[in-house]
Amino acid sequence: MRRVSRPSSRSIEPHLQSLPPEEAIPYLLKGLHHSLRQVVDEGLRRGRIDLSFAHLATLYTIAAEPGLAGAELARRSSVTAQTMNTILHRMERDGQLERRPHPASSRADSWFVTTRGGKQLDQAKVVGKAIWRKMLAALAEREVTQLQSLLHRCIRGLDAQVEEVRPAKPAAGRRTKSKAKTKRVRRVS
Repeated sequence: MRRVSRPSSRSIEPHLQSLPPEEAIPYLLKGLHHSLRQVVDEGLRRGRIDLSFAHLATLYTIAAEPGLAGAELARRSSVTAQTMNTILHRMERDGQLERRPHPASSRADSWFVTTRGGKQLDQAKVVGKAIWRKMLAALAEREVTQLQSLLHRCIRGLDAQVEEVRPAKPAAGRRTKSKAKTKRVRRVS
């Protein structure tokens, strides 16, 4: 099967340099993600580790936060619930994850990394660290620290925007105005 690739970053650089930062930076981040995903997938294949980038990200997230529900994993991975469900069930079938009842919801499952999944994750981390080292070798140590700090600040800035647009949840036992009005209208009718 022939691999389809995107244009190299060198061929697009002149165009990106003419763009304002608010247009160039998102494109560069997407390009970095795309390239990283390709290199990680290839590294896992070469290392004969039976994981894809998506499976590695899922194992990594669940290992860091055991017991997450599939819907939360889907949100964090920016995939649909159906896609995440397919990933989770395949990983469960392959012995990398185990499912348990979710303590807060009878309709959800909690997911945990198995011993086998943990071993694969440890192998994949070795491959990943080599890739990250090569990627960051182009930067001075100070620049790596600065990049990390800047990316954290960007994430916090986006998280703040999400919080601004997310409707506040009413406290337990309290009605929202629309529900209160509905109740009053029903009483009057």
